Amino acid sequence: MENRAAIIGGGPAGLTQARALGDLGIPYTIFERNAAFGGLWNTDDPTSPIYDSAHLISSRYLTGFQDYPMPDDWADYPSRVHILEYIQSFAKDHGIAAHARFNAEVSAATPVEGGWEVATKDGTREKFRWLIAANGSNWKPVMPKWPGTFDGTLRHAASYKSPEEFADKKVLIVGLGNSGVDIACDAVRSAKSVDVSIRRGYHVIPKHIFGKPADVFSADSPGLPFPIRQRILQKLLRVLIGDLGKYGMPKPDHWLMETHPLLNDQFIFHLRHGDLDLLADIERLEGQMVHFKDGTSGEYDEIICATGFDWEIPYIKEELLPWERGRIAPPLAIFPDVENLFLISFVESNGSSFSLFNDMSRIIARAILIERDKPQEYQRLRKVLKETEFDVTGGLRMLNTDRHVGYMDNLAYRKALKKLIKMMSWPDEGRPLKPKHGWTSS
Repeated sequence: MENRAAIIGGGPAGLTQARALGDLGIPYTIFERNAAFGGLWNTDDPTSPIYDSAHLISSRYLTGFQDYPMPDDWADYPSRVHILEYIQSFAKDHGIAAHARFNAEVSAATPVEGGWEVATKDGTREKFRWLIAANGSNWKPVMPKWPGTFDGTLRHAASYKSPEEFADKKVLIVGLGNSGVDIACDAVRSAKSVDVSIRRGYHVIPKHIFGKPADVFSADSPGLPFPIRQRILQKLLRVLIGDLGKYGMPKPDHWLMETHPLLNDQFIFHLRHGDLDLLADIERLEGQMVHFKDGTSGEYDEIICATGFDWEIPYIKEELLPWERGRIAPPLAIFPDVENLFLISFVESNGSSFSLFNDMSRIIARAILIERDKPQEYQRLRKVLKETEFDVTGGLRMLNTDRHVGYMDNLAYRKALKKLIKMMSWPDEGRPLKPKHGWTSS
């Protein structure tokens, strides 16, 4: 079998992986189901959950491909248009399209002797030694179920694109993740009324703190233990924002960062100005009436469920992977217990995924090189992975919800990856592998 890798998915994770393999001289083919790279940021894909007003949640300073910064004249939080341009420019500058199969949706990837057979929907079959799943984690919408029926429009936020869709409608948004908040703020521009149904209170972080992007402010803060930083920042936010309880926000039942915080300045503005109302969890539906668990009710034309996504790798049989509550959490979110299979885009943390993909892709590239040239060393590596404890939380304790299964602290996870890189040495040289273009693991 040819010593070649198949990368499934041409979004940020797949492109980062392509560069890492190319840097080590490992042949690869990248399969992209659309006509262009971009992943979920490519809104030509009708299933993309990206809406017109979408911007980065993390700032451009701490987001992106390593050694490939975003332009200095871009905003602190670039728009979806800029992010797609950035992703596609990266692919062009690194010559990745020459290794790509576009309009090639993978229907099945099956373990075979010595590697994997990849089949696409057009009937093509091809064998590879290594398979890297990079198809992303925000493609399978989760729809809640309530007793009763709703006579208006009921849909997932993944189908939302622009505020004109809500013109003159009474809109209820379910869920207060960052997408739900963004859509609520969009809706006030055109809807007749906007309510948001929530199950708990949330901490809100402004996108800038003392003039710095929030993630830059956090990164520049003193290196105190996480619980101390957590409590200091929570008190600081109380001073900067005040008590949102007077506007209907329930008191959070958790410390800051123990579930996703809300990074949105517009939400605070609209909440203070009465442009939207926060309501209780839904109990049941009846015609166009929605009954809430606190005994109140309201009539709506449309319900938008900003209720997140389950993960899926639809081309690999489910029983081959360690699925748990819609998530997958093999060692370091990379190494399932299947020969020559690696994962890169199935990780969620309290920071930029781009920064994690940079490190994950290099881990995978090194592992492939070791598996090819030093198979005994590769088996030792797999044994080490099973026996070594890697701290990926840094003291962060998340709420026990489906969304937070396997959730990681960004900084702690990157430290764990660096720890693994130090272990990935040639036994006869005692030092980590060196790529030909000289990247580092920092």
